[in-house]
Amino acid sequence: MAGRDYAPSPLVMLGDAEARRMLSLLRGRSGADLDAGELHALASDYRYTREALEYSSVGVAVLDAGLRYRYVNAALATINGAPAEAHIGRTIAEVVPDINVSDAEETLRAVLGDGVPRSITVEGTTASDESGALRWWHNAYHRLDDAGRPVGLVAMILEITEDRRIRRALAQARTRLALLDRAATEIGTTLDVQKTCEELTWLLVPGFADLAAVDVLDLGPHPPQDGSLRIRRLALTTVPGLSEAGRLFGAPGAVFGAQPSSAVARCISEQRPIVSNLTPVTELRRLAPQAGRVSHYLELGMHSACHVPLTAGRDVIGVAVLVRSGERAAFGGEDVKLIADLVRRAASSIGAAQQYTEQRDTSVLLQRALLSNTTSPHATVECANRYLPSGTRAEVGGDWYDTIALPGGITLLVVGDAMGHGLDAAATMSEYRAATRALAVQEPSPATILTHVDLMARTLGLERLATCLIAAVDPATGTAALASAGHLPPLAITPRGARVLDLPPGAPLGAGAGEYRDTTVPFPPGSALLMYSDGLVERRGEDIDEAVARLAALSLDPAQPLEHLLDTVLSGLAAERVDDDIVVLAARLREPRST
Repeated sequence: MAGRDYAPSPLVMLGDAEARRMLSLLRGRSGADLDAGELHALASDYRYTREALEYSSVGVAVLDAGLRYRYVNAALATINGAPAEAHIGRTIAEVVPDINVSDAEETLRAVLGDGVPRSITVEGTTASDESGALRWWHNAYHRLDDAGRPVGLVAMILEITEDRRIRRALAQARTRLALLDRAATEIGTTLDVQKTCEELTWLLVPGFADLAAVDVLDLGPHPPQDGSLRIRRLALTTVPGLSEAGRLFGAPGAVFGAQPSSAVARCISEQRPIVSNLTPVTELRRLAPQAGRVSHYLELGMHSACHVPLTAGRDVIGVAVLVRSGERAAFGGEDVKLIADLVRRAASSIGAAQQYTEQRDTSVLLQRALLSNTTSPHATVECANRYLPSGTRAEVGGDWYDTIALPGGITLLVVGDAMGHGLDAAATMSEYRAATRALAVQEPSPATILTHVDLMARTLGLERLATCLIAAVDPATGTAALASAGHLPPLAITPRGARVLDLPPGAPLGAGAGEYRDTTVPFPPGSALLMYSDGLVERRGEDIDEAVARLAALSLDPAQPLEHLLDTVLSGLAAERVDDDIVVLAARLREPRST
């Protein structure tokens, strides 16, 4: 067809007879003037063009200037789900009303107006797919001109549904992996149960919901008599528009009951997600924890909820609750799958935090009980002490202190640290402490006490070593005899300042590797002795000698009340949360009373 001086657009609109007549008119002469060769060539060109259009896998349509179909090929008839002849003379909206018709027609009019070809992606459904699944097409539009006058348009339509679905699946997979990566790094950053629950709700709002809460079973000693569950709210996060939810439904820390028919109860009993999308009011009354909440749901525009069980091991420990409101779409199947995966990962962190908290509370209770059972010093010796459990993820350790009044007016001061953390360390600490007390009654020499405790530890097979510092204060001589089993040196505080006492370090108790020696130092009235565990001074990345020097550099007044002295030490060195327990023991001789 190259080089011929006729417009090709009518060929696709007319039959063979009409085509012959139109070709004659385009040439400005009658059909009789066409010789056989020209007629054959034109007919062949027309037939080949028509066959190319009819057998093309790309949908092709010709529309007139009024945007009505003049021709469609077989591929487009299949795409639209209507015979080709049913298209002729009809508009796009009349044949495929369930696509974005207005966008397509706007683009077609623009091409008709300026002749610049354009492309557009169209989405929707057609009669060829009864499933009603969303489909996509890429449309390219070109204008048809006759003697410089626009007479219509050609539209070429290629379905890209499968490509879009693959792209969407890949995008969803990337989103899923990104969220799971965030969950791995942002949830469970501490072993604090409430903080871990908050981290989960921060991840869910606003990406997945307008409100997210974490509720756990509250297994109190007296369960409700009506069969309802007692729930404790640990975390709640909302978008600004639902800020009243905490006041209406329970802020973190609130305890409330959930009726047996509620979605919370079903989620826990059935151990599966429970989704309530666009639920009628009558059903909401049954699914809500309390029926009285429904009116508030309606006021806040809350229309859909998703309850996902929090499972630690084989046990359901609570529920993650997500709510959507306003114009937001209801929860879809893919939403629920991803939410369930995120919650499942978070549940293991929450369960671990709960277990840690229970063990830590038990350890603290045990350690405080042991430390509270202290003896008193002689009246001539004034003492003050502090015990601070660690403020981070480290468990309770084996730190202890003691003050023991011995015969002869001597007061024994003890600070020790059984290595490790947790219940085992606390239990081992109690054995070292008991042995030190028993041996102190028989022998007031700190070095001798440490030697016998070390032998006892090896004889009993104690698995944990312990450091220990003992001072025997003798008011009669104004001295203190000290011995160390691998413990940090004490601080002597006088009106002239503080200094670190240089003691032979000795080996930790239970190691069986060292001899212990007493070192006697002056301890006159008006001076103070400070003993402590390593949690007071040790910091990551800092040399221990520098840490002890930092303690000695504090402005400490031995004349101030000992409680104030401890406040100064702790505020100066332990203001931030530290990774280990802290024990501090301060002592000084009382000034003799004048007669």
